[in-house]
Amino acid sequence: MVGDLLPVPNGMAEKLAINHAEKSVYVDSNTYSAPLFRTWLDRNKSNGISLNVVKKEMDEIATMRNNGMRVTSDIDSDMVVRGQAIDMISQAARYNASDIHMMMRGTYTEIQTVVKGKLRVLARKSQAEGEALARAIYQGLAKTRDASWNPLDFQNAQISGDALPVELGLTSLRIIRGPCYPQASDGSFMTLRLQYSSTLAIKPGVNLRALELPRKPAGELQLQRMGFSEKQIAKLKVLMDAPNGIVIITGPTGCGKTTTLFEVLQDLARSKPHRRQVTAEDPVEYPMEWAVQMAVTDTKNDTETGDAFGERIRTALRMAPHIILLGELRGPTVAVAALEAAVTGHQVWTTLHVTDPFLFVERLELMDTVKLNRRVFCDHKIVRGVIAQRLLPTLCPHCSIALRDRPEALPQRMVSALKTWEDISAVRVKGNGCEHCDEDGTVGRSAVVEVVVSDATLMRDFIEHGSETARRNYRTREDADPSMLASAIEQALAGLVDPIEIEECVDLIEAKDVKGSHVFD
Repeated sequence: MVGDLLPVPNGMAEKLAINHAEKSVYVDSNTYSAPLFRTWLDRNKSNGISLNVVKKEMDEIATMRNNGMRVTSDIDSDMVVRGQAIDMISQAARYNASDIHMMMRGTYTEIQTVVKGKLRVLARKSQAEGEALARAIYQGLAKTRDASWNPLDFQNAQISGDALPVELGLTSLRIIRGPCYPQASDGSFMTLRLQYSSTLAIKPGVNLRALELPRKPAGELQLQRMGFSEKQIAKLKVLMDAPNGIVIITGPTGCGKTTTLFEVLQDLARSKPHRRQVTAEDPVEYPMEWAVQMAVTDTKNDTETGDAFGERIRTALRMAPHIILLGELRGPTVAVAALEAAVTGHQVWTTLHVTDPFLFVERLELMDTVKLNRRVFCDHKIVRGVIAQRLLPTLCPHCSIALRDRPEALPQRMVSALKTWEDISAVRVKGNGCEHCDEDGTVGRSAVVEVVVSDATLMRDFIEHGSETARRNYRTREDADPSMLASAIEQALAGLVDPIEIEECVDLIEAKDVKGSHVFD
């Protein structure tokens, strides 16, 4: 009977299991009544082949297919792909790799391996080849798994060492797979964690130089063009070099936090391409080809979103990443998981909606006063730093108006406060617009930033004296950044921004303190 059956219609092969010896075909209930399937049966019957049709659930059909009940035309190709999967695992094991990362990018697949703690590129294949390998690993080699293959689900599986060549010394492979950006183009990932029977050296004759590092993103860090000072970028570089801990970027929606995170992670991919990056975002805003980006979707409220973020963090940790990006600390579940990741050796980058960088402690404690008590997380080895930023519209140099020519543009209290800072003769306000600014009065936006690098003294102040004292003491240091308000006022005094925008985006303009300091409490 083998070879006598008519070809199975396109798209239906995965839904059937055929027992050629017993002339039986197993099919799910939806396919059973499909006209295309019924026509296929009738055409086979006309050719003298009558099949006994049995309804089964899809997971049962998948099990049957894995045990050999395949559509005839698939048998040879399935065995070839399974052999390729074993060859890939064997190649990684010869390097004594700890992990294999398969990243299906929608148009191509990159297979990376971790050797001596660093990412290397094992192979590059087409999208279809990568998907076929991943499916062969999950459905063909893994005997312990969540369920039958589902491209839209996050799934776990395990391959026993018995299914692999004994000389590899592998006892098992743990698998995590699921969708990732770009999901609209069938983007997905699969991570395999290799478990060995003993500590083995790289096999003789294997040369690590044969494996290239992942491709580095083109370009250079753009933060200075965005408004970061050289001093602030230097501080940020220190935070980027930390082996672990969490860095929090604070500010309201629309203040540029996501752009800053993208620039940071992209520069880390340039300087440290060997480090695995994994993200959990809602939604994915910047494509990062060097990272595995998992989206949080289909949630109905903040609770569901927080739970989904927490699950993505747990998925990320099973992928043995070095660097984790969490789009936002949404609720206690996510915050606790993020801090745990920081404590267990990962570098974590995230955002938090809070108006002042020194209020992140209160914001976290409000989420859960027990699990997120400041005595638990106020450690400079856990929270490495906090960055606050806002975006201020830059005045059009062609149509902005000197304050002296339009004194009624600012309230008197604001003018009085500005005079305590410096000469206000250069202050300008927004004009009526012109051809140079598309009649808007502004030409882009620039960031005002405060970078706070934590240390034991700052954290002790948070615990023993509270945020107000911690803020005041920190800002008296010679190496401390000016507050965002002080930086914004400096731009206003230079005629670059309208003081009205400062109060809309940053804070109320207050008189400079009597000591002449830039500190605001």
